[in-house]
Amino acid sequence: MKAIVRNILLACLIISFAFFGAIGRKNTKQKMTQAAKAEAQKETLTCLSVAFIACGLCAWRCVVLNRRLNEEREYQRRFNEYMRSSAFNRNY
Repeated sequence: MKAIVRNILLACLIISFAFFGAIGRKNTKQKMTQAAKAEAQKETLTCLSVAFIACGLCAWRCVVLNRRLNEEREYQRRFNEYMRSSAFNRNY
């Protein structure tokens, strides 16, 4: 569970920096040449794509971690059930 929380916090950090980069670059377009405006637009799109990719990878990683945790819980449940039943059969 800690890994999922760390994953979400890391994704939030990356997304916030990417959004700040996209927003910070938009406000400097008043005195720019056409080439500089095109470069600023590319940087903004790059920052937004980084944010969306980080969000998608975070969701994918959380699904993988959750699946692994569920498998481990199921294995532990089966092991505990087996140990209880085998101990019962040995004693009685």
